[in-house]
Amino acid sequence: MPDKNEAQSPRDDLRDADNDETVQLDDRLQNRNAILYVSKFCLIYLCAPILYVGFVQAGLSKQLGASDFLANLPSSAYFLFAAFPIIMAWAIPKVRHLKFAMTAGFGIAGLMGGITAIVLWLPFSNAVRIGFVIAHGAVVACSVGTAWAFEWEILGRGISKAKRGKLFAWTFGLGPLFAVFGSLLTQLVVNREVFGWTPAFWPMLSYPESYVVLYGATLPLLLIAAALVSNYTVPLPAVEAEREPFISGLFGGFREFISYRLILIACIAYLLIYCGTAVQNNMVLYTREAVGLAEDTLLGYQLSLRFGSKILAGLVLGWVLTRFNPRMNLFITSLLTLAGACWILMAPMMGGGLIFLVAFAFNGAGELMGHYFPYYVLCLSPKAHMRRNMAFLMLLSAPVALAPALYGYVSDRWSLTASFWVSVVIIIGAIALIAIKLPANPQPQPRSTQTHLP
Repeated sequence: MPDKNEAQSPRDDLRDADNDETVQLDDRLQNRNAILYVSKFCLIYLCAPILYVGFVQAGLSKQLGASDFLANLPSSAYFLFAAFPIIMAWAIPKVRHLKFAMTAGFGIAGLMGGITAIVLWLPFSNAVRIGFVIAHGAVVACSVGTAWAFEWEILGRGISKAKRGKLFAWTFGLGPLFAVFGSLLTQLVVNREVFGWTPAFWPMLSYPESYVVLYGATLPLLLIAAALVSNYTVPLPAVEAEREPFISGLFGGFREFISYRLILIACIAYLLIYCGTAVQNNMVLYTREAVGLAEDTLLGYQLSLRFGSKILAGLVLGWVLTRFNPRMNLFITSLLTLAGACWILMAPMMGGGLIFLVAFAFNGAGELMGHYFPYYVLCLSPKAHMRRNMAFLMLLSAPVALAPALYGYVSDRWSLTASFWVSVVIIIGAIALIAIKLPANPQPQPRSTQTHLP
């Protein structure tokens, strides 16, 4: 601790203010932000079959004649370009520009969905179509990823910590209902029936028109999401940050980011869990081995289980956050992810067949780790560094791009079962790290121990 008679610099005063957890908005404006937050997530969940890059892209790629390795490349592209938001966090340092960046992010993702739909509709070669499916995953990572990183700062500045448990319960309890609806629509669009029923008015879409509809539908929905986020109320700081030189701003900020040991450990655990969940594309490809059907035959049902399980898990995890601590949510989501990988391994011993689909429910509920691990890092971050830290967290997730390709290689070289075992080992390592190294209640690094960079 500094001597009580030692005068603090303005930078130290600002740093102390950054560690202040109060939100400078009244309850009415905080509640308005919360409604916008939940509404936007409902639209994102409605687009989930396309925006959650993986299942649909893997099934479509197989229709286009891709190998298991190529079918996993859209996911790899998504993870690889997850590093892009850190550039945007450097390029747009001012709080007053948060809403503009988010609005642009969702708008660009919608436009790319429309462009991909056009390419699938026109008589291009399958190689070109696969290329655009992969490119779409990359653009979604850049645009929606930037909006996601920036929204964490809006959450930190615009909604108090006491309200966040209830907010997450509403968001991840109600939002997945829209994902289930979108998933069942996906089943209807791709396979022209849902639970054996086809509406009399339903147009009989064939391939590739079915995928044209799926990608094209994201355009209007994401434009509405862009309009919603443009209406957030964000309190501005007394002094706005200025853009730093690229090299010192990027690499100096990264050095400060990883200098806090707890953030570094949390990031490593997050990356391991993220790599573990990346096996889900192979879970879709397992359909042919499990029940002898084409990879996209059960796609809508798999997505429905994936997102339907989030409804209960979202409500429970929101309640857990209000009653316990952020680390408990890390344990629960990690164990759910582990259960998904283990279930699909045990399915043949339980009679095989459609029972393997239960793994999608476990895996889907465990995917909420993608919110609670970043929230844990957010709790470790001062306000002025929230956006930067969340962007760096996404930068560190870039190595996850190798995981889907790795699982695809293991599957091609050995078997799908071998890839599931690899996932189990990775997830167990992450759970051990959480249990041994992370505290139950994360707090920003005390000013007296923070790294002061020149």
